[in-house]
Amino acid sequence: MKQISKITFGLIILILLFAGFTAVSAQDVEESFDAEFWDRGWQRNTIAGNPNGPFYNLGKKRISFNLPQYDTNALLINPEVTGEDVKVEATFENIRSNSASYSVICRASEDGWYEFRIYISGSEAGAYKVLKYDSYRKEQNKAPYIILHPGMDRFYSYDIVLGPNKKNKIAMLCEGETIRIFINDVEQFPIKYSNITDSDFSEGGIGFGVQAYGGGIADIDTVSFTASGVESGEKSNGGFLFPTN
Repeated sequence: MKQISKITFGLIILILLFAGFTAVSAQDVEESFDAEFWDRGWQRNTIAGNPNGPFYNLGKKRISFNLPQYDTNALLINPEVTGEDVKVEATFENIRSNSASYSVICRASEDGWYEFRIYISGSEAGAYKVLKYDSYRKEQNKAPYIILHPGMDRFYSYDIVLGPNKKNKIAMLCEGETIRIFINDVEQFPIKYSNITDSDFSEGGIGFGVQAYGGGIADIDTVSFTASGVESGEKSNGGFLFPTN
């Protein structure tokens, strides 16, 4: 009887330990934009524009993207917070811009990532795109961004709020081979009777960014960022470096 009790006790301990591990293996991350922001694994990545440009300014509970008048794609990606089935969500405020967009990113690695982008000023204002960044195409001197809704370059949505000092919350859910997108909590359906699907990237880091298109400066703030279903932890090699232009 004592032997059985010991075995039972041991099984209970193992179950509790396993439950504790699974509880912390997938978690929610909410960025606070405090003084330790750059110590949490965030990497600056300029995909277009000056790779050494001073585009990122950490403020009180937000980070500002201050982009110049030429084409610039400035991203912040964290390879130390990773996941397979993840949801990334960010709220941006358009302080002022002439031709700009902003985006959220999932499954980022040295191979590439998925990116959901909405356009809030310029000729494409009110539109959105779902993209894949392919590092292999970049190495071949090909355009690295691929649109994941063939046949349509962009889609327009009344859910996008336009104008200076206006905010939008955008989210992307990467689940299996399916990508779902949301604007101000409203799910968008760019492909009728079907979902956006892709199988190239199965896991990776998270991120967000701002793009300017040469129509004037872009001052845009990220006021919140969250990710669910991710794992956190420092990598022994310090993560990886993302491709720049």
